[in-house]
Amino acid sequence: MKVPHLMGVLGRAMAVSMAGALAFGSMAQEAPADGVYKDRIDWGVIMDQSGPTAESQGAWAKGFVDYVRKVNEAGGIHGRKINALVEDNRFSAAQDKIIYEKFTAQTPVLGISGFGSSSGQAAMAATVRAGKVPILATYTPTKAFLEPVSPVTYNGMCDYDGMAKTVVGYYTDMLKLKAPKVMTVSIESAGGKDYHDYISKAVAKLGGTATMVTMKITAVDVTPQVLEVIKQKPDFITIYGINNTAILTMKGLQQYGAKIPAAGIVYLSSRKAYAAMGPEAGANYNVATCMSLGGMDQSPGNREMSAFADKVGNGSFKDDVNYVNGWVVGQMVAENLTKLGPNATRARLVEQLAQGFTVDTKGLSAPIVFSKDNHDGPVVHKMIGYDFAAGKYKAFGEFKDYEKYLK
Repeated sequence: MKVPHLMGVLGRAMAVSMAGALAFGSMAQEAPADGVYKDRIDWGVIMDQSGPTAESQGAWAKGFVDYVRKVNEAGGIHGRKINALVEDNRFSAAQDKIIYEKFTAQTPVLGISGFGSSSGQAAMAATVRAGKVPILATYTPTKAFLEPVSPVTYNGMCDYDGMAKTVVGYYTDMLKLKAPKVMTVSIESAGGKDYHDYISKAVAKLGGTATMVTMKITAVDVTPQVLEVIKQKPDFITIYGINNTAILTMKGLQQYGAKIPAAGIVYLSSRKAYAAMGPEAGANYNVATCMSLGGMDQSPGNREMSAFADKVGNGSFKDDVNYVNGWVVGQMVAENLTKLGPNATRARLVEQLAQGFTVDTKGLSAPIVFSKDNHDGPVVHKMIGYDFAAGKYKAFGEFKDYEKYLK
């Protein structure tokens, strides 16, 4: 009679022990200090929402949040929803520091995306590199974050080096140049300097020359810069900055009757920019991009993004490259969190990312491959322009057609 009683006691003890172990295991999966909870994962976003670049970075944030929403509507990741905490840095390096400290300690997050100020990246590079919070992925690539390779920094937007090689190679071929003379028109920023350095390197390889003229990000009159461009008579110009940088430059050139071909960086491909330029000035303006804008093609990735944007009322943003990139970065984050499994921590995520990973956007972007030695992000680009008569974007070939410029 005592044996069954003993077995019952042991059974209950084992049940209690197992329940305790399961409870402990469940608790072990939480890491509040890393922004991981039973029902959610807090993920930080640092982007300009009210400053001088809010138009483009705000669209990026919408794309990121929409992809996260799509994932959450499908049940989240390993039973958790992604909680995107979007903070406004107002394009201020000082504000970047405040928000980064908040995300690393006060309101911990598992990782951070965006970091849209190149000057902020330059100022914060030492702190970020010495930290434990992965930046997946940046809105703008800087040497300060990416060189040398760090296990906590990854670019999510088009690579400046690849962009520069594409622009220089395309226009050199199209204009049949032997030693191209090129000018970079840029806002005063660390990213602008980095981009011009890449342009200079690509031009020098072809035996040409490259110079640079800068303006304030808040400029409303760039007549001196436009006159300097006209004076130097470049074969073509490259433009780095915000939409207003491209608009003022192209309208200024038109005003003086200068029909100089121009190539904007990927961020400057908005419909608003082309509309402000108008057909005459806009006819001379193209953009290098590693992303396909919504509706530009019928790839599965493009159709999926476009349909969801329409569904949630953001259809007007789907042909904005910033929205597209935000969506793609959202996919990067979600896929890596899925791969990480239910026991998510910052340390495990950093270790996983450092091994390298790929992202299949189903044709929405150029191939995205990160290796142990390269965190540059998408490097293949194609040139696009705007067809004013048809009221839509046009691509000059496919991504594969431009791979030759990267060799």
